[in-house]
Amino acid sequence: MNNVNDSIKKPSFFDKLKSPKFWIGFVFWLLVIGFIAYIGYRLANVGKIADTVLERFEYLKEGQPEKYVLENDDLRFELDPDTTVFSVTQKSTGHVWYSNPVDSQNDKFALQKEKDNMRSPFLLKYSTINGVDTSYDFFNYSISKEAYRIKQTGDEITIDYSIGDIERVYVYPMALTEKDMNGYLEKFSASEQRSIKQNYRKLELGSLLASDDKNQLLQQYPMLKDEPVYVIRDPLQTFLKEKNEKMFASIGYTREDYDRDILMYAGGKIKNVPGFNISVTYKLDGNNLVVKVPFDKISYKRDFPIIRLSILPYFGAGGKDDTGFMLVPEGGGSIINFNNGKTRQNAYYCDIYGWDYGTDRDAVMTETRAAFPVFGIANGDSSFISIMQKGAEYGAVSADVAGKLGSYNYVFADYKMLHGEKYEPSSRNINTQYAYERGLPEGEYIEQIYSFIDSNSYAEMAKHYRKYLFGDAANASVKSVPVSVEIVGAISKTQQVFGMPKLLPYQLTSYKQAAGIIKSIDEMNIPSCYIKLTGFINSGVKQKSLQKFKLIKQLGGASAFDKMIEETKNCSPKLYLDGQVQYAFLPGANDGFNHFSHASRFASSEVCELSEYSPIWYGKRDTVAYYYLLKPEISKKAALNLCNNASKHNLSGISFRDDGYQLSADYNPKKKVSRAAVKDIQLETFKEIEKSGLGIMINAGNVYAVKDADCVTNMTFHGNDYAILDKHVPFYQIALHGNVTFTGSSINIANEIQQNILESAECGAGLAFTFFAESERRLQETDFTEYYASNFDNWQKKMNDIYSRYNSEMKSVCNARIDNHEFISDDVTLTTFDNGYSVLVNFGYVDFTTPDGVFISARDYKVMEAR
Repeated sequence: MNNVNDSIKKPSFFDKLKSPKFWIGFVFWLLVIGFIAYIGYRLANVGKIADTVLERFEYLKEGQPEKYVLENDDLRFELDPDTTVFSVTQKSTGHVWYSNPVDSQNDKFALQKEKDNMRSPFLLKYSTINGVDTSYDFFNYSISKEAYRIKQTGDEITIDYSIGDIERVYVYPMALTEKDMNGYLEKFSASEQRSIKQNYRKLELGSLLASDDKNQLLQQYPMLKDEPVYVIRDPLQTFLKEKNEKMFASIGYTREDYDRDILMYAGGKIKNVPGFNISVTYKLDGNNLVVKVPFDKISYKRDFPIIRLSILPYFGAGGKDDTGFMLVPEGGGSIINFNNGKTRQNAYYCDIYGWDYGTDRDAVMTETRAAFPVFGIANGDSSFISIMQKGAEYGAVSADVAGKLGSYNYVFADYKMLHGEKYEPSSRNINTQYAYERGLPEGEYIEQIYSFIDSNSYAEMAKHYRKYLFGDAANASVKSVPVSVEIVGAISKTQQVFGMPKLLPYQLTSYKQAAGIIKSIDEMNIPSCYIKLTGFINSGVKQKSLQKFKLIKQLGGASAFDKMIEETKNCSPKLYLDGQVQYAFLPGANDGFNHFSHASRFASSEVCELSEYSPIWYGKRDTVAYYYLLKPEISKKAALNLCNNASKHNLSGISFRDDGYQLSADYNPKKKVSRAAVKDIQLETFKEIEKSGLGIMINAGNVYAVKDADCVTNMTFHGNDYAILDKHVPFYQIALHGNVTFTGSSINIANEIQQNILESAECGAGLAFTFFAESERRLQETDFTEYYASNFDNWQKKMNDIYSRYNSEMKSVCNARIDNHEFISDDVTLTTFDNGYSVLVNFGYVDFTTPDGVFISARDYKVMEAR
């Protein structure tokens, strides 16, 4: 009996071509193969940067002056060409500041590594693809090898450093074909031709020596298989190398020709070891020393990316016998006294403008940030402040005291260079690798000013910075103590929808209730009141992307919002609509946000998907939804969208929760936007908003943004209480007061209410409050317990009492500039204003009487007129 299957005809190949299933499968596997190829390409090229041929500079002692000198009416700069260390003399006081400690090699505390650092004007750190970091000091890796050159042009001195094991490059062909050799020889005289030929060996396949390895030569010189090749003899004596270089230079052979030729011959490649070229320029400008490091003069090999550069780490360092202090930008400013004995404490460190959210991190123990890029040293009767004029966006400040690594107290600026991120090449590779930026920001540079002051007072240092920022005239226009009030509309809370949990807006203050709060505040008669409406749009405090603008129906919807504006239009407080424009929380299908095309990227090309961190174990909170960092151009569009809608609804201005406070780059390899470029975008956005007639409020007050703000809120006065610090001082507030309106954090939700008020009084700041209408019980089972004491009904009378007393006493100084600040005792400060008034603040827990008989109660402040 025949098998039934035998009677079934198998389809031919052409029959299969007619089948839709065949083409669906074909397209599917084609897409799979293409996707795999794309991923392989991205992983193979992630972090790659163009390699650079480094130059080995040489210091020629012959003909060098004893000192290189720059001089003007205020300063004298002297640089030792044998070491590149220098001194700056303040002519007004005679004080001499040294770039490096003079007697560092006799330091009994320091190990040799630290002694070498003390002899180095700069320090650098580089990494590898495996994330192994290594530090180089300039003394061992450049100066002692005489691998640098000095050039003085007019009022500038430039030093080009070669750092690392960089071979001296002689610019002539290392190997060339017979045809190319004959072409060059035609340009030389007969005697020069003989000399050139003596320096090269002619290789020809038919006449190789018995000792020659034919395969190796073909690998080194691929052109040998087609024609004879001339190869430079090795070793060649130095004087012959120099002679050869001069002869080729005479016929127009350039470094560009050399760089092109060296890539053609494997035998001419330079060994792959870490090496760097860095150029620094010094100049005097009045009472300032200006130090400049252009990014386009920093060269490195792609396998050894430079990740940090420390500028003059020991400039002005104080020794164990010196009396003085270091100023660091912690909070409003903090003092670290020389030789304070805190040798078991961690060194000081903070990031200028805070963390760059374009870089990932696994844990957060404490946020280190400074709103202003300044540090300084006072020693004897003189001082200086160093201002990071350019490149501050990449900067950080480090400081440490004597007795740990050596006998010197020092503070300096650290700059982050290339940013890198971890990535996993494949599931089979257990070794973590790092991808780095493909290059430093084009056209940017570091420029650091050292400005010298004929005083050892931190108040005078702050006034010097004020003059740098604003000139000589105050421009504040407030007539009474400024008050900022934040009204919180909606937060996010998980709620049941048809029996399913869903994160939705949760009312704390409806638009109608907000109108009532605004009217009540207006009745308190506060002439300078700035109200920011937080959580009033786009789902609340954790806000959806502002690419689209949506009022919240749970708060009353569009009609209730417009009614709130209409009912309060004659009230004196100005209303600012608060928004977060750099981030997208709770992304949804209809909010206009696409995380692939609208989010920034890490250096590894991964989307900037950000986490919140636990205050307990410091790691990422996986139970809380991720949020995204927006591309700078998308962030700007969001800001302008907020501006347009605020104008449409007749508000006084807009309040930025992030711009002017947080600064993050986009490290997308296809379209990188540097941190400095993002700062410029923020400033461009502010200018466009100002042109529209709207005002601006910002948080914390990064110094580049304060001039554009009507009011700065949540400014930090006393920063973190790091053990190495000795005192908090209002350096930044001295520089700003009389030119910028600012308040501290909200009094009613502060850890200690009276401390908040005292810190505000010390620097003449305004007051801040945060309110909502509903009961605090609505915060239960939410992530917003920081608003725990914000019910307006409970706080209305307290706010009025605090403001009434504070304004009646402090309004006399609200427009004045601060002339001096001093400590009467460890717990009592005296702030003197330029209109003759002064504010005495007792932070202590016991009453105090000043030496001239003024009594002040514990934990209180007092305003006094000039006597």
